[in-house]
Amino acid sequence: MNQPINSRTFFNPIISPEKTAQNISALINSSNLTVCDLQNLFGFDSPQAIYNWKEGNSLPALDNLVKLSHFLHTPIDKIIVVEMRQNNAKHDIPEEFRIGG
Repeated sequence: MNQPINSRTFFNPIISPEKTAQNISALINSSNLTVCDLQNLFGFDSPQAIYNWKEGNSLPALDNLVKLSHFLHTPIDKIIVVEMRQNNAKHDIPEEFRIGG
């Protein structure tokens, strides 16, 4: 059921773990780096964190995201996928955040 759009309905940016994982996997696969190479660059004891990022089981921490962006020569906004979803507030919200103005 659709919720009514009013002065309490707004856009909420959400990171899509699935689409972000797809980006990470594709970027790693198209780079000259292996998971083992990345493991060494990050200084990880095992490659599990990188596999988790590729499979969408977890997202890189902010500092690791900056490093991943650097190692893959890709801006962060080409790695992370943000979707805008409808949400509701308890109080009126500013005009610029409202859905349907």
